[in-house]
Amino acid sequence: MKTNFHTHTSLCRHADGTAEDYVKSAVSNGLTQLGFSDHGPYPDIDLGQRMLFEELEEYLNEIDSLAAKYKQNIQIRKGMEIEYLPRYRDYYEQLLTKRGLEYLLMGEHFYINPEGERANIYEVTSSTGQYLAYARTVAEGMKTGLFAAVAHPDLYMLNPFAWNDDCRRAADLIIDTAVATDTILEYNANGLRWEQRTYPDGRRAPYPHDNFWKMAAEAPVRVIVGSDCHNPSCIWDCAMDTAHENLKKLGIQPVYQPDLA
Repeated sequence: MKTNFHTHTSLCRHADGTAEDYVKSAVSNGLTQLGFSDHGPYPDIDLGQRMLFEELEEYLNEIDSLAAKYKQNIQIRKGMEIEYLPRYRDYYEQLLTKRGLEYLLMGEHFYINPEGERANIYEVTSSTGQYLAYARTVAEGMKTGLFAAVAHPDLYMLNPFAWNDDCRRAADLIIDTAVATDTILEYNANGLRWEQRTYPDGRRAPYPHDNFWKMAAEAPVRVIVGSDCHNPSCIWDCAMDTAHENLKKLGIQPVYQPDLA
């Protein structure tokens, strides 16, 4: 069975292709379900690399239209990838109710640091000391019950550091909270598309990180594989095949038809 619930479109400003291009690719690749999860906007700030707030209605209407048009070929799910930031809790609830989204995918690129400020995980360059704050933000988001899954939960490993106790403690908090809240964790295939880099502990893809997922394999946590595709050709490619092979080696059986409500 082939499904994917992490899909971007050109609306996010860093992907190629229309929503329909992705649907056509999904159908030709034999997917039974395709979930759209473009980067969500906020009503009062622009964090970049995402659609504008005034484009949200266009995004939602297009998915509804495609779901009706291709209903004989594939089931299309309406979602959104967005960061958990505490002050926007009411907004997340509105997206799931008034806006009719089926699911929110927590893609934590920004987090709340120990000073209570918004910080960018891509800009952690001095040490791994911020990783527990990152994990706490992810855990707090899971506890709201508003997010069906956490995208690339080991994204923090893209920074230029070796796996250490900070990394392990962050992973432990994220995995334990996922189990306690029954939140799905995503094994992200897009990290496998990145060129491998040299880290203090060896050459590897920025994520998924083996140590994180070895820990996940020891826990009763639900896992999905997400393409995180930014081009229609990546709906199902060699990175997706590799992701499934990696999970099989770890003894993790991914979920193909998760309850995303």
